[in-house]
This record gives sequence, C-alpha cells and structure tokens, in this order.
Amino acid sequence: MAVPFDLTCWYLNARRIAELVGMEIVAGNVVATSDQMQRLAELDALRRSAIQWIAANAPEPVEKLIVEEALREGSVVTLHSNFFFKGLSAFDPDNPQTGPLPSAYAKLDQLKPELRLTFDYHPEHLTSMSAWNALKGQARMFLMAVVTQILDNEIKVQPYVIGNLVEQRGALIAGPGRWLNHLEVHIDQIDSFALVEGIPRATSKRALDPLKSIPEQDVKEAIAEIIGEAMVPKDWGGEKSDMFSSGVMLEGRRISTAFALKGPAKFRPMTMAELGKNGDQINRLYEEPADLLVLQHCHEITPPVRRVMRAFAQQMGNPRSYCVIDGYDTLRLLTAYGKCGLGIAP
Repeated sequence: MAVPFDLTCWYLNARRIAELVGMEIVAGNVVATSDQMQRLAELDALRRSAIQWIAANAPEPVEKLIVEEALREGSVVTLHSNFFFKGLSAFDPDNPQTGPLPSAYAKLDQLKPELRLTFDYHPEHLTSMSAWNALKGQARMFLMAVVTQILDNEIKVQPYVIGNLVEQRGALIAGPGRWLNHLEVHIDQIDSFALVEGIPRATSKRALDPLKSIPEQDVKEAIAEIIGEAMVPKDWGGEKSDMFSSGVMLEGRRISTAFALKGPAKFRPMTMAELGKNGDQINRLYEEPADLLVLQHCHEITPPVRRVMRAFAQQMGNPRSYCVIDGYDTLRLLTAYGKCGLGIAP
C-alpha cells in the first residue's frame, strides 16, 4: 500500500501497537549484530507496522469525532496539533515510582471552551535520547492514542505513537511542504486561480462591502466559469457540496475538488454555528469523493472553522488537501477574473 506520509517517532508503545497490528507483524525476523542494532531494528519494525495500520484503518481525528458526536471511550484517535509537555526533565528513570509520570495536553477549545486532550506517558517507551528533548515544552506533534475517559472539559487518552509527520514526495495530496502546512492549500497555489497572484489582499473590513450584494449563486457561477466547469448545479436539500469539479488544476495536475459556498445571507464572520448543528456541513463536504475540499465565504472565517477544516483533512488513512477562501480572497478572485461586476475581465 502506498502511504503518503511517514513518521519520525519519539514514542512507541510496543504492547499497544502489537495489540493493533498483531504481535507476529511487529516481531518479524529481525537479525542484528548487537543489542543496540536489535533495538533500532525492532523500533523500525514497530514504526512501519504502525504506519501501515494507520494507512489501512484510517483512525479518525479526535476533532472529527467530537463534531460528529461519535467520540467514545475505547476509540482509537489521532491528533496533529500543538502539545504542551511537562514533567519529563524531572522524571527519574532509576526511581520511576518516586514521582508523577510526565504528561502533555493539547487545546481543543475551538470545539468547546476549555476543552483539552490530556495524557500521561511512561519514558520507557521513548525511542531515543533525542526524544527527551523533543517532548519538552510546546511542540507540534502527531499523536495516535486510545480514549480512556471523557469528561466535561477533558478527554483523557493513552498514547500509542507520538512523533513528527514527514511528507512522502511525489504524492499530490502530500505535495511539497503540504504536511508542514497541515495539508492546507492557499488560493494563490491553485493553478486554476493563477491570476489572483497579482491582486493584493485588502486590509479593511469595509473592502468586503461589495460582496454583500452578490448572491451565492452568482459566486458559484463565477467560480465555475473560472475553472471551466460547464455544469453548475442548483441548490437542493440533500447536497453534500455546492459544486464538484474534476477540472481544477493544482501544481500542474488535475485534482477532484468539492466546494462549499456560503453567500451573503449572513454577512458576518463565519463561525461553527453557520455550518449547521455541530458543523455538519463540513462533515458532508468531506464525504465527497474529492482530493481537494474548498470552503468559501463572503466574509471573514473564524479560527475555529479553519481548525475543524484542518482536522477533517488529516484523517491519516484518507488525507485530503483543503482550501479556505474567505471574503478577502473571494474579492481577489472575482476582481482578478472580472466577475460579478468586479475588476476588468481578462
């Protein structure tokens, strides 16, 4: 199986991973010339087995399960986020019972105020001396873990894998630098929207005023014309997206793309409340068989919405690129191509 990511692992819980992938897969037939080489070979076998399991089973991001109200104790989840680590430097490996285990947490307050994901971890599962420095302070990490307890403002987990995501070159989904940017694509990177490069972003909210009178259907038709999409579907209640196209060009290649478009009916910054109960419009968008998911709005798009788009994109067995086009970039796009009465048609 081709996997569009790799992991530099700082923490591997061998017993837990073995439970997931099967002990015989982890053990393998490792032959090494020294105890140290044996240890490295076993860790590499664990890492590769964990990656293959993640790719094949696609454990869901914890944020996605929260949005869908599907998070349960025992769920195997992932999270790619900033973590705050503490306690490792004070831990005495020679006297492990004398003090508390090191711990870490990540904020999930974009979904619920004060919500955090937390865990303790035992240093015996660290993979190298470098891990003692990697898991200190604040660091962006990938985590795979099992949920052990769900409280009002806290989700407790037991970690299986902690590490850094590494992109695999040559895959469109994980193109150059894409994992470093959480799989986000900016409008300037999309070949089909190339003319926006010459249009600067406005710096005043008043610049968005022209979008207040442009109907969502007009924006949809304008984007369809820009990307050369002949079919512009009318809105209906069962839609998962507002438009689907196989003609969008990204980094020199065509990529299937689904759009969710939000017009000026609510001309204000987009919050999760504007996306249905629990953000289910994002959920439906990600149900489309597309490799690029685009969310467009005529006004600002708040950070919680952006973070949920990111979380849904990072389902490790099915990673997708995503693009958030707020009102300022919508204005650039329509102006660059002379659509909806803005700019001069090229």
